[in-house]
Amino acid sequence: MAKGFGAKENKAPKQKSAGQLERERAANQYDQLAATGGQEYSIFVRKFGSPDDSWLPCGSIAVARGDQVSNAIFSNEENLKTAIVRTFPKLKGMEGEFEYGYNMKIYPDEPVEVAVKSNASSGPSLGNWMSNLLSPMDASNVGKSQ
Repeated sequence: MAKGFGAKENKAPKQKSAGQLERERAANQYDQLAATGGQEYSIFVRKFGSPDDSWLPCGSIAVARGDQVSNAIFSNEENLKTAIVRTFPKLKGMEGEFEYGYNMKIYPDEPVEVAVKSNASSGPSLGNWMSNLLSPMDASNVGKSQ
């Protein structure tokens, strides 16, 4: 029998970079939030002031019910910019002109809503209370036996 092009070398497994470990941690956190009834959103990016049909998909995010999607987007903005430039190299150098948007992952045909950076207020507000009051309950696991 022929051996081919020589004996195969046993290569040591490549060590994961710090960035890879961080991405895996974030992916696990996303999966955990999605599994416990968190809302999943698709995230989009475009150059500020571009037309509505110019949104580019750049990832997804899961947030707990009652949390604001925009706050989650802007709290991860630096990592998001890095991922966008990695995916769309032509956008390098335009990071300061990015405008973010989102829609619910289960309704991809819905229009993309522009994410607005909000000013953080201390303490509970009437708006947060109303949002939590009117937020639909997660009934996805009702009637399912464990």
